[in-house]
Amino acid sequence: MRAADVIAKPWLRAVWLCCLLLLSLPAAAQIEIVDQAGRTVRLAEPARRIIFSEPGDFTVLAMLDENPAGRIVAWNRWRLDQHTVNQWRSIDPEAFDRITQMSIDGPHNLNAEALIVHAPDLVVLDHFFGSAKQAVSQLEQAGIPVAILSLEANLRLRHPTEGIEKLAVLIGREERGKEVSAFIQEHLGRITERVAQIKAGGVELPTVLMEPHAGSGPCCLSMGEGRSMGDLVVLAGGQLIGSEIIEDMSGQLSAEYVIASDPAVYIGTGGQHMKARGGLLLGADVDAAASRASLKRVLQRVGLAHTRAVREKRAHGIWHSGFSIVNLELIATWLHPESFKDIDPAATLAEIDRRFMAKSLTGTFWTSLAPAEK
Repeated sequence: MRAADVIAKPWLRAVWLCCLLLLSLPAAAQIEIVDQAGRTVRLAEPARRIIFSEPGDFTVLAMLDENPAGRIVAWNRWRLDQHTVNQWRSIDPEAFDRITQMSIDGPHNLNAEALIVHAPDLVVLDHFFGSAKQAVSQLEQAGIPVAILSLEANLRLRHPTEGIEKLAVLIGREERGKEVSAFIQEHLGRITERVAQIKAGGVELPTVLMEPHAGSGPCCLSMGEGRSMGDLVVLAGGQLIGSEIIEDMSGQLSAEYVIASDPAVYIGTGGQHMKARGGLLLGADVDAAASRASLKRVLQRVGLAHTRAVREKRAHGIWHSGFSIVNLELIATWLHPESFKDIDPAATLAEIDRRFMAKSLTGTFWTSLAPAEK
């Protein structure tokens, strides 16, 4: 036997043993979900360079992660006012200022190349932007995972927090996602159960005019049923006027129609963007007195001024970008004050801030024509 063979055999034996050991080890753990479009999304590790298509997604991520800005490389902040942006920035200004602030108004303007240049390890698109199938295909061909997820809790769905829970898995915060989900579903359950009792008792459900972007034009825009904020009125035990003729998310009602319907309750949605239009002012950094004064102006328009809702001071304003579960509780207390007198939306918001948010937004997020009882 040659000396070289004697030397080689122990070395080969060692290599062979190492190969067996490597083969026996489990494959590297992979994160995997099925998104809300039924597509499998796989990540090698928790996402740390995310692009979001919706401005509200920042708020959801802030519930799951103490420093949401640190995980975002680009963000579509269209429609979001600067006051809200400034408050989110204050969590970590240095990390926030590294985020590319985009303004993309729809799937037709979603440019895959403009996203690829940021080298994201995950792109999260809601269903609206997820319809840009060519851009999605280009992103995936570039090796970038795309998840179609609607992160805002859709309270009318059987699993309203599915998007939140799936995002939590993708960023390695699965338990936190379950905690947030349980909180929302607990608060939703007590509203829906009580509304079921109200209906079973034969109580007449109040008629409601919900006006999006209140005061932006003549009376009155109205929400459609099964659409966005209009859903909350139905869930809270109200009848949405105009829903029988409005097919889209919102539509115009004539002043005559509103007067004839004589809604028992009026709810307008507003934000900082309404200031220049003289509409309903709500949101971050908004003063409570200024908000209430703006509601009074909105209610002076022809068609609203003489409705039952205004006469009986059952007229309210709500921030369109608020937490949906808080908005649902507000609407329930406005529609059925006696049945929901133990529900405190302000306390719910305070608990969200305390348990889940690194930074709470400050401002005025709802208002009423009648001052709140002490």
